[in-house]
Amino acid sequence: MSMDTVIDLGKACGRELSEAEAARLLEAGSRLNLREDDALWPLLAAMEYQRIYYEALPEKIAEASRAIMEGMAAAAEKETAAAQARLTDSVVQEAQSLASKIQYGKLVPMWLLALICLLAYGSLMLWAGFRIDTGRDVPLAALLHMPSGWLISGLMCLITGGFFFVLSGKTFLADGCGWKKKALTALCFLY
Repeated sequence: MSMDTVIDLGKACGRELSEAEAARLLEAGSRLNLREDDALWPLLAAMEYQRIYYEALPEKIAEASRAIMEGMAAAAEKETAAAQARLTDSVVQEAQSLASKIQYGKLVPMWLLALICLLAYGSLMLWAGFRIDTGRDVPLAALLHMPSGWLISGLMCLITGGFFFVLSGKTFLADGCGWKKKALTALCFLY
């Protein structure tokens, strides 16, 4: 094989051929009984170029894959951190919002019930004291004729009217039918 063919193969590879590669090429030519000026030398050089190229290809693929995976891992890590930060901020804001809201829907009925129980207890004590002091047999229904009885009755009507008023509003917003009867009931209790 001529030296020009080996040099041309080195140019095609983009680097100088190593001694082992040049020796391999010469050995392949000697096994095939090629002369120095044989026309098969360029073909053999082209096949050697392909062998060199394909031996280096897995390493190039591995490097490219490694770079892609590292880039994807970094992007995933960054997105995960950002999502966790958004989630944390959202949870903190919701917790602050819930902590600052007063649950009027639960507190108002409980306070009204406590007030009614307190008035009922006071009325029962007044009735018991009146009965003990006078010695007369006064029926329990007499509580309603006392001032606290009127207050208890008024509060009960107010609570019932408010309940039906809220119920009619929810019914109106939900499906829009049947709310008029509930609103009329609420007005009757409130009147």
